[in-house]
Amino acid sequence: MQAQSEAPRTHWLLPIDPAAHAEHQPPDWRTRPDAGPVWEAIGRSQQIDRWCLRSGFRTMQAGDTIWAYLSRRQELCAVGTVREVAQDGGAWQVLVRWDDARTAALGRDPLPRSTFGQVPMSTCRARESAARVLTERYDALPGPRHTA
Repeated sequence: MQAQSEAPRTHWLLPIDPAAHAEHQPPDWRTRPDAGPVWEAIGRSQQIDRWCLRSGFRTMQAGDTIWAYLSRRQELCAVGTVREVAQDGGAWQVLVRWDDARTAALGRDPLPRSTFGQVPMSTCRARESAARVLTERYDALPGPRHTA
C-alpha cells in the first residue's frame, strides 16, 4: 500500500452575513434552496476575493482551505484557497482564490451547518470533527484534487 503524500490542510470558516448585502440579494434569499444567487449578490456588493480578518490572521497561511459560511442561512456556499494573508494600513486581510467548480456545486447544493456541526461566530479554524467532514465534502465536489 502506498503512503498518502498529501499533507493535511487547515480548513477555515469565514462567516458572512448576507443581510449586510441586502440591496443586492434576491427577494427570497433567506428561503431559496440554492445559495448561488446569494453568493453572487455578495460579490456585487464588495470585492469577493479580499476579506477583512479580525481573527485567524496570525495562524492562517497561504494554501489553507477557506469556506464561506452564510450566517443567517447557516450553510457553506463557497470554498477556495488562501492566496495570502496581508496587512493593509493596520487591518489584516485574507486574499482568496475561490474554486469556481466547487463553489458552483455548493451554490446549487449548500452544505448545512448541521452536517459539519460548528457555528463560526468569527473567522475560525474548523474543529477536528468539522475538518473531517469538510475534507470529505471538498474531495467529493467537482474540480481538481487539492494539493498542498
